[in-house]
Amino acid sequence: MKTKILGAFAIVLIGIVALGSSLALAAADPIVKTHKQPYPDREHYIKDPPINSYSLPPDLLNGKWSAENISFKSTGKLVEYNLTIEQIKWNVVGDVFITQWAFNGQVPGPLLTATEGDMVRITVKNNTTIDHTIHPHGFWVPVNMDGVPNITQLSIQPGETFTYEFIAKPSGFMFYHCHVNAATHMAMGLYGGFIVYPGPAGPGTPKEVAADPNLPRIDRDYVMILSEIDTRIDDGESGGVELGHPRKIANMNYFTINGKSFPETPMIFAKEGETIRVRFLNFGYWSHAMHLHGHAFAQASAECDRCPRNWEYRDAMNLNAANRTDIIFKANNPGRWVFHDHRVPFATNDGAYPGGMLTVVEYENDPWLPLLPQLPLPGFKFMGDPKTANMSSVHQAIKKEILGE
Repeated sequence: MKTKILGAFAIVLIGIVALGSSLALAAADPIVKTHKQPYPDREHYIKDPPINSYSLPPDLLNGKWSAENISFKSTGKLVEYNLTIEQIKWNVVGDVFITQWAFNGQVPGPLLTATEGDMVRITVKNNTTIDHTIHPHGFWVPVNMDGVPNITQLSIQPGETFTYEFIAKPSGFMFYHCHVNAATHMAMGLYGGFIVYPGPAGPGTPKEVAADPNLPRIDRDYVMILSEIDTRIDDGESGGVELGHPRKIANMNYFTINGKSFPETPMIFAKEGETIRVRFLNFGYWSHAMHLHGHAFAQASAECDRCPRNWEYRDAMNLNAANRTDIIFKANNPGRWVFHDHRVPFATNDGAYPGGMLTVVEYENDPWLPLLPQLPLPGFKFMGDPKTANMSSVHQAIKKEILGE
């Protein structure tokens, strides 16, 4: 009997020790807040990051540029962000409101920044009734920080908190978005931009790989994220009208820059003589042909500053889904100039022009400004809307011809 009691006591003691050890391990892990995930051991990556974590072949461009020669220096700096995910009513333009899921109550989410080599820590709190994740798009992250549900992590359940940690690399214009049922969750507004500024290159990095070594001084920097919206969303928590289904892509009827349609899109301001950079991201499904009036610009991929970049000279560019590009132009032609999608139906609000993906380059020292009408111009939501009473006589004639009114 005594032996049995001692054996039972030993089993209980071992169980208590094991439980205590597992609790201690959980408490020591700063990333997992409310649940475990695959790939829990990330300590080697955090303490001793790989020097050359780049997957291109070393003989790219016939040996003129070698991916094996890229190395990064840690800045020793920690950059922390806190993001909440919640359901909101987002104002697209005028009196048009739609249900969206949003990072920190805005669409797109806040613009995040870091310097190449910084340690980035993003703590995400899910305040919705749907599970979510964050995918750091374009970053070279360890696999357990990639944010793909049930493949690289368990999704963040309602009420849960999860923390992502990774080293900011490479430099360039990246973004972040939810990867749970991505077609729906991305269309519901869960995306945002992330700029990684060039940092100190590690030893052995050749000069031709340095980030934008010949880039001129930039006087003003703008970020413009393109996307599309189906305003028939009627219930964000259920996905509304099959939002994200392939057959519904053609139903997008509002087209946005930084979450807004013209005339409420963000403007580009300039003074004569300045050099302006605009970082574009096409987050939507459709391709968009952005055209700048009165100027030409230099364009190059923004997806990796340390990769070879060929600057091209043009006044219009085509941007496919998930593509990022930098454009740089000299403010040398004072006036007020439109910058718009030349797939013109995307420059409308529910079919009415002007609207959608259209913005304005406004010279602050424009000598013609006193003679021009004040902005914003009245936007037309529907051709039959009472607000179109101030449309031009030409437009009124067209409407009469088409509708017989």
